[in-house]
Amino acid sequence: MNSMNVGRNPEDSLTIRRFEPRDFSEAVELDAEAGGGHDPYLLTYFFENYPTTFLVAEIGGRIAGMVLGFRQSPLEGRIFWLAVRSGRQGRGVGRRLMTELLEIFRRLAVMSVILEVRATNKRAQRLYLDLGFEIFTTCKNYYPDGEGAIIMRRSL
Repeated sequence: MNSMNVGRNPEDSLTIRRFEPRDFSEAVELDAEAGGGHDPYLLTYFFENYPTTFLVAEIGGRIAGMVLGFRQSPLEGRIFWLAVRSGRQGRGVGRRLMTELLEIFRRLAVMSVILEVRATNKRAQRLYLDLGFEIFTTCKNYYPDGEGAIIMRRSL
């Protein structure tokens, strides 16, 4: 028996794909669970305007994570929101979503990607540093609750 498959359930296989309208209710649920608090219309807006860079991670027919990105100028991409279900965090879901999105940005001839992350979100900061992002600057009182943000950037 292949040791890579020991204890693996085929329903646990991870698929990264574009967001589809059927994902809407699960995406709204995930946003709320992850503390996004975004207006559900935002998901519709991203789907209609940036379908290529709105990705979901699916495991066993359920949405385990999502990333919303867009090209904010011809040469710069922006990662707006990355969310992973709490039960799936630390298992590579966010890394896979980010890796796929960065590859899409490369194919779109984007030269750099920027994102912001909460100053207290050390787990996400480590992921972004591991993926080659560097701290660009910080912003105090960036989020509605008054928390500061770390702005990170990566060249492609």
